[in-house]
Amino acid sequence: MAPTTPQQRRRKPNNWFTKLTDWKIEDLFKRKRPPPVQRTIYVNENLPEDAYEKGKVKTSWVYPTNQVVTSKYTVITFLPKNLLEQFRRIAN
Repeated sequence: MAPTTPQQRRRKPNNWFTKLTDWKIEDLFKRKRPPPVQRTIYVNENLPEDAYEKGKVKTSWVYPTNQVVTSKYTVITFLPKNLLEQFRRIAN
């Protein structure tokens, strides 16, 4: 039901304006998404049967690795990065 009187129309807040006026600095630090579902880690055990579909592990059971790569070069980027570093010093 749409507002009919001018007073009711004035009371209807603008969406962007209310978002702007209601915004607080604490909103930057709030957790935006719920925490992930707890997972069970199987060490030296096979995954349960419900983790497999058609012989492959379901995507819901695949998590990103905790691997951190700290190397500067790879086999593919060694030559371009090395040359860039060498000629960068000449320009100084």
